[in-house]
Amino acid sequence: MSLNGSTKSLRKKATTDLTIGDPLKVILLFAVPVYLSNIFQQFYNLTDVAIIGHKLGDDALSAIGSVSIIYGLFNSLAFGMGNGFSIVISKYFGAGKPKELKKAVFNTLAIAIVWSILLTIAGCLSLRPLMKLLNTPDSIFDSAYSYAQILLALIVLPFAYNVLSGMLRAIGNSRAPLYFLMISVMTNIVLDLLFVYGLDKGLPGAAIATALSQALSSTICLIYILLKVPELHFSREDMVLSRTMISDLFSAGISFAMMFTVVNVGTVVLQRAINGFGEDTIAAHTTARKISELCMMMVGTMATAMATFAGQNYGAGKFDRIREGLKKTLFCSFAIASVLIIFIYTLGGLMVRLISGSSNSDIIDTATFYLKVDLPFYYVLAVVLITRSTLQGVGSKLAPIVASLMELLLKVFTAGWLAKKLGYTGIAVCEPIVWTVCAIYILIVFFNNKDIKKSSPHSGVQTSEPET
Repeated sequence: MSLNGSTKSLRKKATTDLTIGDPLKVILLFAVPVYLSNIFQQFYNLTDVAIIGHKLGDDALSAIGSVSIIYGLFNSLAFGMGNGFSIVISKYFGAGKPKELKKAVFNTLAIAIVWSILLTIAGCLSLRPLMKLLNTPDSIFDSAYSYAQILLALIVLPFAYNVLSGMLRAIGNSRAPLYFLMISVMTNIVLDLLFVYGLDKGLPGAAIATALSQALSSTICLIYILLKVPELHFSREDMVLSRTMISDLFSAGISFAMMFTVVNVGTVVLQRAINGFGEDTIAAHTTARKISELCMMMVGTMATAMATFAGQNYGAGKFDRIREGLKKTLFCSFAIASVLIIFIYTLGGLMVRLISGSSNSDIIDTATFYLKVDLPFYYVLAVVLITRSTLQGVGSKLAPIVASLMELLLKVFTAGWLAKKLGYTGIAVCEPIVWTVCAIYILIVFFNNKDIKKSSPHSGVQTSEPET
């Protein structure tokens, strides 16, 4: 596919053009800033857990753990929509269509405004009923509610950042969002210490600190786009609500959102079972999940990069390149999983103590047990996440949702039967079982996808370095 003048001009300003160069090299160059951004974004919650665990004790840690899955449920609806929007934008960028790209940006913002309003209303109205449904212990109910209520009322702030940073990543700029988050996380740490330690505001103070920090990252990201990224600027003539474009954006966004949401609903079901095991188990599982999420993020980031890589190359018609990128990304992820397994089996207990601030041996042993069961199955997880993201990058919307529904059903089965039969061991083996079943399904769908089987409509694959 030849590049016309407007396409070349568009790509010169992008940080990374994923349609040229060695696939693994450009994927890694794109993925590293994304991974670091995800790490810093996780620090919002991790900082709350660490500071609150050390300052306020195990009960406060249990309070956060009992409602974090509810916040995660609504955040997944926001994060998923942002991811879907970025895939559509990446296709217009890869296809070299700057005019359509600008229209897509306007239509994305229009959908995002409506979606954020709906999320805020739904989150605030459903929080108390969901907490009761999850059997949140009475001893921590009020403090947990006060924490989650603030985060859900201001969920528009992380959503705004995800949408704006997703636009930047869609055109290859994965570094700027990292810099903004670095500033924001440092702010969050300072504010956490101020509100929790200095002003003694407890859990509500930690939530306010998180919200203010998220507001900062969103604001900086918006200013940067307005001043430095003309590719994402739209004029009055671009401000047209296109039914076709809205349908494309919304279907891509809702596919990601439903996938993440169904997964989180399954986790909500599990959390209900976990809450029934008592406060020590809640605290242990909360800590273990924070560590697991940090580890999982390494594989998940490769999947995120692969989705954008597939989207740009799908727009450019480079189907051979998509397959090559997938192969190399999987091998790289297997290497990452091996390092993570060694790390957890040697230093997992120390990580639990450092993050939780707990000296309770039951909490430490339970959290470490969960991690040692979970991590060896990261090879399977890599296949699920990366292959699924590739399918989404080439426009497959149904298969990821079906896989997520399978995960939901298996988690319901685990909470309803295995947890009763095996106790917390039933919780620990849930995800490894789910990942294995989903991997089989995703691979079958992948190898039967018509776009994956296509050959590129040009001779050879361009491997020159990206323009600077």
